Amino acid sequence: MKEFIYDGSFEGLLTCIFYGYPLKEDVKITSQDNYIPSLITEPKEIKTEQDKFERVYESIENKLSPSTLRNVYYLYLSEIQGVETLIFNYIKLCYKYGDKINMAKNNDIIILVDRYCKRVSYESHRFTGFVRFKEIGPLTFYAPIEPDHNILPLLTDHFISRFSDQNFIIHDLKRNLAIIYNKTEVTISPLENKKGEELMRSSHMDNFEDLWKEFYKSVNIEERKNPTCQKRMMPTRYWKHLTEMN
Repeated sequence: MKEFIYDGSFEGLLTCIFYGYPLKEDVKITSQDNYIPSLITEPKEIKTEQDKFERVYESIENKLSPSTLRNVYYLYLSEIQGVETLIFNYIKLCYKYGDKINMAKNNDIIILVDRYCKRVSYESHRFTGFVRFKEIGPLTFYAPIEPDHNILPLLTDHFISRFSDQNFIIHDLKRNLAIIYNKTEVTISPLENKKGEELMRSSHMDNFEDLWKEFYKSVNIEERKNPTCQKRMMPTRYWKHLTEMN
């Protein structure tokens, strides 16, 4: 079995798809960070090639469908162990049977694709309401998050639309990445956790946090408390960065 090792980027992944698709043997795809030598695979490093990436990207979008391309991207963002090989097998399945194979809900590959894509989609939707900003300067805000999946690219448009006239940083502490927006441009860049801690210490909005907590208490109806429902809709693993829960 061939094992393609890539740099972890989406462009690198689709480059692996380009080189792996014509092969008659099974192919495993692994990022450099997750690669573990094995006696049963033949490793090969695949360098990212922009032209190969674009060819595969456009082929999936035009010959299959934009929704299939979306599935591939969401799977990539899931960062679930072994997902790159699932993506490869999913794309081969779609090219073999056509885009309609996505309706085969009893197919083992399609079952996993649907499950993982829903997890990513649901978590990104949750975080449109779970992000809590602290003001670290005039009209400049910082928010730490720790999502299960790499959802920063899916949050960008939502928060730019809501806070287009403000500077903000949404910092994924698990991945040392952050959305950085300066009212005109946005980027997703590396940001060390130590820097995030410094930004948190510079926050001067303790009074605002107290007001938010008081508001949360005032709208809470004691007789309607339902901790089970609350934990289902707002899992406790997210509470660390929710002002009203601290």
